[in-house]
Amino acid sequence: MLRILTSVACALVLMPPPAATQEADAPSPELVYVAYFQVAYADLDDWIGDYYQYSVPVLQELQDEGVILGWNVWQHQTGVEYNWRFAVRAAAWADFDRFWREYLGRLEERAPEVMARDNRMIQAHYDEVWNVDEVHVPEGLDALYLYDSRFQISFAYLEEWNERWHESVAPILNESMEDGILDGWVVQSHNTGGRYNWKVLYLFDQWDDMDDHFGRVMAELTSDAYAWEQFSSMIEAHDDVIWTAVPPEGGN
Repeated sequence: MLRILTSVACALVLMPPPAATQEADAPSPELVYVAYFQVAYADLDDWIGDYYQYSVPVLQELQDEGVILGWNVWQHQTGVEYNWRFAVRAAAWADFDRFWREYLGRLEERAPEVMARDNRMIQAHYDEVWNVDEVHVPEGLDALYLYDSRFQISFAYLEEWNERWHESVAPILNESMEDGILDGWVVQSHNTGGRYNWKVLYLFDQWDDMDDHFGRVMAELTSDAYAWEQFSSMIEAHDDVIWTAVPPEGGN
């Protein structure tokens, strides 16, 4: 699927169904390659059908062979122009080279007409690579929403940002998990692509839980005026994107 990715192969933290599969607090030395696509909405059902019929068997083969550690897909809910998020986990950069070569090669061999058809559905495309810094996700979680909160932090402040964030914010996230509001969270840092260099991925099962969780975070942070001022001074840009789980094969 997707001939357009050949250029990437030469030079996306989870597995389907969209779920975090890493044990909570496990060491995470991996990289995550995230490919964003803008697919014509009129074609989205066909795109998803092709994903399950043609891409999933190849992706499962590559995971079974140890080429990748896992993958996941999400579709657009709120924010940005892209409506398909495809992420592949690997242990090293070299694994991505092999992955794209094998993935595209096998799809071309088995279904060249499908690759051509899906390529015509793509209106825009963008790639990023992230370091996986830490994972706090219960094993086997099958979340419905992925909330991607991205920050541009001055590199001069990154060390301080990480220290202050883990002192002030991480305990609130763990509290939300204990209360069943937040299902899991992952911290990633910039490797390649894009203006943002630090992010938190939040996993939720209910839409209303997002409001409850972030209301708690903002209330506790803003209650400490000094801490809030310090955080604000280090942020150069910020963006949020919400993704929703792709319906299972044959689902709605």
